[in-house]
Amino acid sequence: MTLPPVSMRGNYFVRNGQPFLPIGAHWVPAKTGLGWPVEWDAADLEADFAKMADLGFNTVRFDLFWAWFEPRPGDYNPEAFRQLDVFIRLAHQYGIYLHPALFIGGEVGEAFWDLPWRQGRHPHADPELLRLQTNHAAEFARRYRDEPALLAWDLTDEPPFWIVGNQTTDAMAINWTRLVAGALRRYDPAHLLCVGTSMEDVSHGPFRPDNLAAEVDFFSVHPYSIYTPGLFPDPMLSERGTYAGAFETTLSLGAGRPVMIHEFGASSAQYDPERIAAFDRLTLYSGLAAGACGFLPWCYTDAAPELFRRAPYLLAPHETQFGLTTWDRQDRPRGQVLREFSRLLGQLDLTGLQPASGEAALVVPHEWAKPQGDMSRAGLSGPATLPYSSTQDTFESGEANLWLTRSLLSTFILARRAGWKVDMPREYTTWQSHPLLLLPSPLTSTERNLVHIHTTFWELVRAYVDQGGTLYASLCADAAIPGMAELFGASLSDHAPAEEVVLKLVKPFGSLLIGTEFRFQADPSNGKHWPATLDMASGTVIAVDGSGRPALVTNTFGRGKTLLSAYPLETYLAVCPAAFDGPEGTHLLYRALAEWAGVKPMFSTDVPGVEVAGLSAGQRGYAVLANHQSERKQVTVVSNLALKEVKRITSQGKQLLSLQGRAWRMDIPAYDGAVVEWKL
Repeated sequence: MTLPPVSMRGNYFVRNGQPFLPIGAHWVPAKTGLGWPVEWDAADLEADFAKMADLGFNTVRFDLFWAWFEPRPGDYNPEAFRQLDVFIRLAHQYGIYLHPALFIGGEVGEAFWDLPWRQGRHPHADPELLRLQTNHAAEFARRYRDEPALLAWDLTDEPPFWIVGNQTTDAMAINWTRLVAGALRRYDPAHLLCVGTSMEDVSHGPFRPDNLAAEVDFFSVHPYSIYTPGLFPDPMLSERGTYAGAFETTLSLGAGRPVMIHEFGASSAQYDPERIAAFDRLTLYSGLAAGACGFLPWCYTDAAPELFRRAPYLLAPHETQFGLTTWDRQDRPRGQVLREFSRLLGQLDLTGLQPASGEAALVVPHEWAKPQGDMSRAGLSGPATLPYSSTQDTFESGEANLWLTRSLLSTFILARRAGWKVDMPREYTTWQSHPLLLLPSPLTSTERNLVHIHTTFWELVRAYVDQGGTLYASLCADAAIPGMAELFGASLSDHAPAEEVVLKLVKPFGSLLIGTEFRFQADPSNGKHWPATLDMASGTVIAVDGSGRPALVTNTFGRGKTLLSAYPLETYLAVCPAAFDGPEGTHLLYRALAEWAGVKPMFSTDVPGVEVAGLSAGQRGYAVLANHQSERKQVTVVSNLALKEVKRITSQGKQLLSLQGRAWRMDIPAYDGAVVEWKL
């Protein structure tokens, strides 16, 4: 067979005019590991392609080592290109697209695969290395511009390279991406481009999506929640942890490009294989619901025992057993999950399909999204007679960024538990079409530029609410909101430390009754956990704290409504280990907010741990469900659409479901998902 060329239309990849989802894994061979170019075994490679086809792969990602292809500056290795030609032949033979990553630096554990002639120079900053990298990329573009077996060029895997990571700035990342992408597009304008970034979004790294958006066709995320305990203080198979892929997909989608989930998973040297398979399954379903355009987990196979004796496997025991298969090509449970999901995807008709818009906008601050040093939104103009420089534009972002991303993640999960779909637009993009606007602390704060909205954004918020929108905001001691009393019906008076937080409803709100309580644990030594003290104006107190002070306040402003929390509820949940794995009812406050606002989600369920989101093609589409809980659940799915028919999609075909008005009942196994086709 000959693979047809690939392009991108809207959110999805297209071949032969039809959208499809790439699915596969990152390939590192079992017996030779990252030494495969110099220990070449074409027969073993073909056996891997046969096994990958059996697992349902239609795409494989792999590494092209700079030192192997260019052993001396400007001198290219013909043997390396002959090997790549073997990959291309096998790709057509087995129907598996290639997604090669250039300039591979860091790969497997702590390894860095260097150049013998780098001589300590920074690959993202040194002028001569930048020139050579553009030439290197151009060499591939010239040779393979007409090769349809290439899904896309990955500019590199997981930059900034670990050996120079803490030296790479926003400007370096943007310039490097622009130069390499430009070299590829000069000779190969047809093939798609991405940069295989790992956690650069949630860590506010220089290769975050907003810095790359102008140069690439799609983004990638590597949602390794198990390696990010500051953001995911939970077991691997927890509700928060299993939202990692969907959260990062949504965060990156807000920068304006489709998102592929490139790497995810865990090692069976550290975790039970069945639990890893459950984590993978949830990442696939939840990611599909969030709008991911493809799935390539790490990695294809375990390492063979002989590799344990040499670096990097000698130094990284967990990396030996990350495979979808054992080293001798036997299925691991996560390989079976991928095969089944691939068959399911084969049943979907993606024609005209796009992820449905969310009911809520969770805004990402401009200061987080902009490149370091950018002054385009500073409100200054004309000659710089009195030059302005921000004291915070170069500060280390770790603590402030964690404060923000923790809150965004908590809010995202609470909204999903409440039945809403959430989008994460940037501050200066169009977000006003969403009926709900979410501004949890620290978006309402003032001290650290990275984490809050601009002062002028509140003017847009006032207009949004005045015209009928509904706003939720939470505060901490660092809050500052111009015109707060009129918008929220309350103003800031002071703040105070908090430890045992109890919020008790004194008025009904949505379906919440008087006397309903919400309890949280705060850190009294941390000012970010201190609540605001409110002076009441026109607002209505619907809940008080343990001292009888206003805790939740509603207000009407023009044609819209506001709900204000004096306590940073999302921050409390963010630092509570396994916060969503026991009894936790904060989502009920979010659900009541939508009820109060009259907002009915496109799809919702009656079980908070079972999320659902829509993919829409106008008169038809899919509802994608994911059960993040450890028990099988019977759920009722309710839609705001006038449905005529719903069918459950399985890997074997379709099953008609009984539709009762705009709702249906179905069973979702623990840590599993479902796709339901709907028609109007």
